[in-house]
Amino acid sequence: MIASPAATPRLFPRKLRPGSAWVAAAGFLCLIVAALLAWLDPGSLLRSLREGSFDRMLAMAPRGDAGSTVVIVDIGRDALAEIGPWPWPRAQLAALVNRIADGGPQALAIDILLAPRESEPDDGGLAAALARVPAVLGIVLDPAPTAPAPFASAIAVSGNVEVPGLLQTPGASLPDPALLGMAAGAGVISLPAPEGEPVRAVPLLAGGAGALFPGFAVEAIRVAQGGANLIASSPPQVLRIGEVALPLPPDGLMRLHFASAADVALRTIPAQDVLAGRADAARITGKIVLLGASAPEAGGLRLTAVDPLMPSVDIQAEAISQMLAGDIPWRAQFMTRAEILVGVALGLIGILAVLMLPPGRAALAWLSLAIAWILCAIFFSLSRMWLTDPIIPVLLLLIGTQGAALAQFALTYRQRLAIERRFALHMPPEVVQRIIDRPGELRLGGETRTITVLFTDIEDFTALTERVGAEAVVSLLDRYVDLVAGIIVAHGGMVDKIVGDAVHGFFNAPLDLPDHAGKAVACGLAIIQATEAFRRAPGVAGLGLGRTRIGIETGPAILGEVGRGARRDYTAYGRPLNLASRLQTANKTFGSSIALGPGTVAALDGSVPLKRLGALNLRGIGDEVEVYTPE
Repeated sequence: MIASPAATPRLFPRKLRPGSAWVAAAGFLCLIVAALLAWLDPGSLLRSLREGSFDRMLAMAPRGDAGSTVVIVDIGRDALAEIGPWPWPRAQLAALVNRIADGGPQALAIDILLAPRESEPDDGGLAAALARVPAVLGIVLDPAPTAPAPFASAIAVSGNVEVPGLLQTPGASLPDPALLGMAAGAGVISLPAPEGEPVRAVPLLAGGAGALFPGFAVEAIRVAQGGANLIASSPPQVLRIGEVALPLPPDGLMRLHFASAADVALRTIPAQDVLAGRADAARITGKIVLLGASAPEAGGLRLTAVDPLMPSVDIQAEAISQMLAGDIPWRAQFMTRAEILVGVALGLIGILAVLMLPPGRAALAWLSLAIAWILCAIFFSLSRMWLTDPIIPVLLLLIGTQGAALAQFALTYRQRLAIERRFALHMPPEVVQRIIDRPGELRLGGETRTITVLFTDIEDFTALTERVGAEAVVSLLDRYVDLVAGIIVAHGGMVDKIVGDAVHGFFNAPLDLPDHAGKAVACGLAIIQATEAFRRAPGVAGLGLGRTRIGIETGPAILGEVGRGARRDYTAYGRPLNLASRLQTANKTFGSSIALGPGTVAALDGSVPLKRLGALNLRGIGDEVEVYTPE
């Protein structure tokens, strides 16, 4: 028996598995279709997933707000309980503004639309209070057309500035002209959000009623800096507010990055404490003060990623703090395309893993790629504030690899069925299962291996067919072949083919079988015993069935699958097959039932008692052949 060298474990196979081209094509097709859908994004489903992932990542790392220059004077429920229901009279607001002005703030931004009131036509008290402090009033965008705005903000432009997605509405609700005349500026307090989604951004610039306005937070910073000019410049496309430079996206919106709830609480002063003189005036001095309402009655609560009911004044305060700190999440225009390309690259690597790795290692490779990209996206989004999508590239990876994996599964299942159809009736069940579990061990393309060949034949079977009718011959042969084939399979052999009354079997093929020569000899003895009993069985004894003759030889043979289409056959070629056939016939010369060739005798190595029958000169074999039989 020729010993084969121990197999060395390999991370990758020497060559791709059969059908790999179809697997790769299926995975690539799924990947390309997924990439196309990601690009077109019908229904904006992927945009919603992406924005939701940004919400969660930014919420994971709240922005630090220690030492903020922003203070909120909040009109909450306690203020309404102590002072009176909402809306407050303008005289009450004037008293509050005067108290704030006494503290010497850098600017006061009022997150309340102070539209004209017919019930209070004289706003002289509030106008006088606004004149005491650099004040910013709110403008509300209106989807219904209104009269053209009587004023617009002066924004200088340098370079080719493009904001094609700028928030614009046909109308706008403006503050009372008498109050606006006393204010240092006005900005848009409207907070855009798609239907059912949270507020994620504030406008840097917005259009309404035919005019261009700054966002409320932008205007508050401009006024706090003494009325600095607003300059939109490109490249890079930024909006400058004095010393503050903000990235200006094509939609004119700035993404929010919220501070922790504890930091928000530190910058909030209850309005009733300010009015009653209980608040520390030093907390207001030199700060940008925002005046707004958290009471539900005021209608200023909005859904955000960190709070389902966040007061709009808190959102504006977050925006101002971000702008002053330069902590602004940014997403370049090319990022969606770049992320799709990354997803395609990851998908191609995943498909390669499906083709070249076992399923467990392939799954580990996909998981590693997905985790690596998610960690990269989190790093860039939180450490660099470059918003990077952690989901879409991973989805493309999974879709491509799963497409390839499903194709591989279908191919494997098809191969399994083919193996079962091809070998189930010819080999032991445990060997068939081993081939199914590890198809790589099966060398259907051709190999040379040492095997033991067993050929059987029935003595004088042709004469029997002339004596007995066709139906009796077929029935007899069917029972006989089933008996012999079952014994071969039970001894670990493979039934190669049935030729008339002859049965051909291999041992040590297609997979390794320890002591295959000994098992073949034991199989031959079992066949002789069983067939002799079969000859004497009722219904057979009267037919005159001849003895079974067996030839067995061991040696190297070429094995592989030959044929075309469905007519393919796994078989062997070589000297041991030729000699086993001759030995089976030689039993007539020696009067024996089993004839063993020299290869089998050498492989037995004395483990089976043998008797020499003699020597034969067989045409086509060459040297004289010593023949033995088991005792």
